[in-house]
Amino acid sequence: MPKSKTAISIESSLLLETDTVAKELDIPRSQVISEALVGYLNQYRSKQLLAKINAAYAVEPDTEDEEAMQLIRSHQKKQGISE
Repeated sequence: MPKSKTAISIESSLLLETDTVAKELDIPRSQVISEALVGYLNQYRSKQLLAKINAAYAVEPDTEDEEAMQLIRSHQKKQGISE
């Protein structure tokens, strides 16, 4: 994947810690930052997805949904399947 250069401003202590980790892992500072950013973005996307799922389940079922559930329950009862 092509790489792009960028300039960012971060706290000096965070940069020092990043450099320490990079040295311990024997990898470039940019790799530490890239991997941290990937982790952050994955966590962000997961939270967004969870919020969408929670919003979908927060909606009360409408009449059509209720009727469908009653039909399913009646078929389950006829077949001896319990919830």
